[in-house]
Amino acid sequence: MSDTSYQSPQLQQPLLETADWLYQSSERLAQQLHYAAQAILHTITTGGRVLCAGEGEAAWLAQQAAQLLICGTGRERPPLAAQALLPASHAGQPTLTQQVRAHGHPGDLWLAFSLERDEADLKAASQAASEQDLTLVAFTGETAGVLGPLLRDTDVWVPLPGAQAPTLYAIGWLALHALCTAVDNQLLGEAA
Repeated sequence: MSDTSYQSPQLQQPLLETADWLYQSSERLAQQLHYAAQAILHTITTGGRVLCAGEGEAAWLAQQAAQLLICGTGRERPPLAAQALLPASHAGQPTLTQQVRAHGHPGDLWLAFSLERDEADLKAASQAASEQDLTLVAFTGETAGVLGPLLRDTDVWVPLPGAQAPTLYAIGWLALHALCTAVDNQLLGEAA
């Protein structure tokens, strides 16, 4: 079957752009992921929990983060204290802000994923987490328009290259796996 439509520039362009962004930002991204892994390890080893959150598609990244922190990345280890807080999908369900106020304690870590959209509840919940003295680790686009203004000197910003939500999501997924692998490597040593 000879089909040359796969060579269409429209199909290749987003892939090439994402690869280029990853290549250009890999050193900075790796450094920030290292700081994020250190923050998670500090939280876990001092008895804190990691509360993960996002809105829209980013809520799925938060769920995956909690799952990877609890189950690990393929090597056997005790589960880490992590929980995904889900955005309210129906009236009467608790908002992210209500959940962080109910579950967050000083010494915990707020792992937030932003695709740089209208994420009012994530922004308000991140503000509440900051007020409760949780360390913030924010995965955002490079503009950091939603969560950037909330970050303090003690927080960690993981800037994802790109501007479009699908690119931020894809790179966020890769960065999340790198983060959780780094956590496991620091707990268990480098994989053989």
